[in-house]
Amino acid sequence: MFRYFSSLIGWGWSLIKKIVTSWRVPTLNNNELSSAVEPEIESPEIDHSEQLTDWVIEPRGEGFRSRITELWSYRRIGWFFAVRMVKRLYQGTVLGKFWLLRPIIPIMIGALIFGALLGVPSDGLPYFLFFLVGSAIWMVFERSCLFLTRSLDMNKGLIKKLYFPRLVVPVASMAPSVIYFIVFAVLIFLTLLYYQFTEGRWYLVRGAGPLISLFALCMSVMLSLGIGLFTAIWQVKAKDVRYTLRYVLRFWGYLTPVIYPLSQVPEEYQGWMLLNPMAGYVETFKWGLLGTGNFESKFLFSSLSITALLLCAGMLYFHYNEAMSVDKM
Repeated sequence: MFRYFSSLIGWGWSLIKKIVTSWRVPTLNNNELSSAVEPEIESPEIDHSEQLTDWVIEPRGEGFRSRITELWSYRRIGWFFAVRMVKRLYQGTVLGKFWLLRPIIPIMIGALIFGALLGVPSDGLPYFLFFLVGSAIWMVFERSCLFLTRSLDMNKGLIKKLYFPRLVVPVASMAPSVIYFIVFAVLIFLTLLYYQFTEGRWYLVRGAGPLISLFALCMSVMLSLGIGLFTAIWQVKAKDVRYTLRYVLRFWGYLTPVIYPLSQVPEEYQGWMLLNPMAGYVETFKWGLLGTGNFESKFLFSSLSITALLLCAGMLYFHYNEAMSVDKM
């Protein structure tokens, strides 16, 4: 009886073991386990031929039009250099952005010396207003020449590391001159308001005169660009070019009717003023705003001809020497 009972227990235990073994989860390796847990997703077929971009490398075009097109293509870099040049005017100074108002100081000193002390004629206008208007266009021209001269030398770190049209740097370096002109424009307007309340006279010419003055201002900037394209290359070769240019511009300023009216120049010497392009632009600028000065077509035509000649020559000179100047930085 006992033997029969033990055999029955052994048979039952073996049956339980077979049932448990049949329910056991099979062991899987890592790859099989990941494939079992994660559902199989079919990735869509991507046509890589549609994502390919064809890059065509072509030589840079020749001519003035191609250079203008190239400048427009790199206008964002030009904006970067323009902002950088403006910030350099006041970075590290105590006054900060108020340092942009510094052109007012030589205007005040010049008006005091030449107007109040020396009594220089001003063609019936208040001398401060006369001197302010003439100095506005002259300082825009002068500062543009100086900034253009140092443009390549001041940004040589980026020029040697990155490729972009080198012409962008000189053009963008004239941005501080725009700030200076805005300062002068506000000062001229405040001065006109002052004389309106004190003398009851509005000296600003109405009509198309201010547009003619704006044209003369733009042409003076183009003249500075033509000169600066030469001096920027020379500054890379010789570091004392900018110091020499300061003395040249100072002497040039005395030969230009900024401090005095053109009517005070003897007639036998007025013909020589045709060789001074800034004389025509200054006289045109004053005539357009204040209605004074000698607005003669021969002076303006001479100034425009010299500007066009210098601008074209400067573009050619810069084009053939920019690579050499980068190598010498």
